[in-house]
Amino acid sequence: MSSRPSRSRALVLCTLCWLLYPVTGGTQPGPHPPTTPLNGSFENLDPTTGLPAQWTPWTKPVTCSYSLARAHSGVACAQVTDFNPTQSQGLRSARMPINNGRRYRATAFVFVDDLQAGGFALYLEFWAGSRRLTSVSTYTSRRGAWVPLKVEAVAPRRATEATVLIYGSSATVGRAYFDDVLLAELP
Repeated sequence: MSSRPSRSRALVLCTLCWLLYPVTGGTQPGPHPPTTPLNGSFENLDPTTGLPAQWTPWTKPVTCSYSLARAHSGVACAQVTDFNPTQSQGLRSARMPINNGRRYRATAFVFVDDLQAGGFALYLEFWAGSRRLTSVSTYTSRRGAWVPLKVEAVAPRRATEATVLIYGSSATVGRAYFDDVLLAELP
């Protein structure tokens, strides 16, 4: 019996390496590697702010937090609480460099625990310097289960960075947990 792996076994191994890339942080050949928001699993806490590390508040006063109340994976998540019917709340990821003209997908899981009005959203935002060029979003008002959210868009010509925003609008009244936020450049 040969010690070399069969072609089908090699194909399976290559496919597994490609699929595990975002989890393991390995390198992928080609000019357009996937991008992942830093701390998208919310496992790391910023002890100074009490927020998930590398995420910033949408507005003040901040009613978002790092939470151990529930998690889609791991032990922690981000909690977005919005019990003010006239103010929005959310957390924005660190900015990530992107290739303009390329298609990107942002995904997240959200668990809506309490909802009296509105819904909770996932935004994919594109930036050129301090200017937000455009954004796309999706939302859910489904309660009591982890719901996957997904948005896709082509980065505008002048865009140099992207962010992901987890959000409760000014029409939202309730509490939700977000976990496993990812941003990927699509082939």
